[in-house]
Amino acid sequence: MNTTPPSIFSTEGDAALRALLSERALVAFDFDGTLAPIVELPPLARLHPEVERLLRELAERIRVAIVSGRGIADLRARADISSIRLIGNHGNDALLGDSDEAVQARRTMADWRARLQREIDRRFGPDGGVEIEDKQATLSLHYRRAADPAAAERALHEIVAALDPSARTIGGKFVLNVLPPGARTKLEALAELAAEIGVSRVAFVGDDVTDEIVFAAAPSDWLTIRVEPEGPTRARFSLASQHQVARLIERMIELLSSPDGSGEPTASRSS
Repeated sequence: MNTTPPSIFSTEGDAALRALLSERALVAFDFDGTLAPIVELPPLARLHPEVERLLRELAERIRVAIVSGRGIADLRARADISSIRLIGNHGNDALLGDSDEAVQARRTMADWRARLQREIDRRFGPDGGVEIEDKQATLSLHYRRAADPAAAERALHEIVAALDPSARTIGGKFVLNVLPPGARTKLEALAELAAEIGVSRVAFVGDDVTDEIVFAAAPSDWLTIRVEPEGPTRARFSLASQHQVARLIERMIELLSSPDGSGEPTASRSS
């Protein structure tokens, strides 16, 4: 596990970017904490206009996806760019459909939501700073506003561990994601999308525990980048801050726009 991965803007990182973008590839981003800053209230998260402009330009040159734990309708409301593939619910959007598996998963989630709400109200009170975000296919338990977030996190793990059938959980920044049995992760969603569009090379940029699942198991020819690593990470490269994501997208556009992938105008290379 890398404690401090090299910057994607290092010589090594730039070479990896060049290699990836010299072939047909998919470039994918997490949303919260990656494309949009983390905010206290999730409904307030927004793409910066400059980031949105750069994403649109990048999508004119290469396949682009955004894969998020947000519900797909919520994600569309924040990143409705027709040329970009949106994947919500950690890759479990299919559970919003009409298949028997989907219907059963939603019944399970509805039952869990009722149980979780009762237990949260009992332990924290209705205004205790712990909230359930219901995305139908998955649930997110937010505890950023709890009086003692660390204690709230421990309590939520205990509450979720008692659910029947057993839930799949993925941690995050002041959030515990609760997924139905057999649920997919961002890794499976990205691998499936890459196969669908006929590419083997993938770049994925993320910032959270849900993204470490991708970093830890990504094929060796994927390019993985962790935003603001706060500890050990399995990503190959890093970005020091969320604000550098715009510069990363700009660099990708530069490399894709130059005839030989150098990222430099022809005139400057010949002078």
